[in-house]
Amino acid sequence: MRIWRADEQDLASVAQIANVSWRMTYRDLLDADTIERWLAAAYSPSALEQRWEDHPIFLIEIDGRPAAFTDVYVEGSTIVVAAMCTHPEYRRHGAATALLEKIRSLAPSFPVTVDLILGNQSGEGFVEHLGFSPGETMEVHLYGEPFLERRWWMESALMRSS
Repeated sequence: MRIWRADEQDLASVAQIANVSWRMTYRDLLDADTIERWLAAAYSPSALEQRWEDHPIFLIEIDGRPAAFTDVYVEGSTIVVAAMCTHPEYRRHGAATALLEKIRSLAPSFPVTVDLILGNQSGEGFVEHLGFSPGETMEVHLYGEPFLERRWWMESALMRSS
């Protein structure tokens, strides 16, 4: 496995992973039209380039192929995971765990938060297994479709080791 901060030429791989991952993960949780509209808006070349310019996107490859990415930023003294997607072929290969370890190493004194759509059982199970605790739920609307998200929290790496 190799992890690196995405370059501009990596953004097409990020979009491809996001498209495959979102369609599979959320097909039973969101309308297909909502998923497609979100992917077209959030992972268009211009939107992805803007996100890449605003904050880091990290990629990981397995067997020479891009397998997963995470898109993170710092808000106050918290690391916010804006997105973490793993290509379905590479789930349960340690890619997302390695990405989380990478971003935590950048600011070990900061807690980490991630919002997940309620019902995303694989995502919820994954973050709980890693030590995240469930927090508040929020009603969210995406292109008019309401759904609930839960905010998950992980205390800082320094607090976990003491």
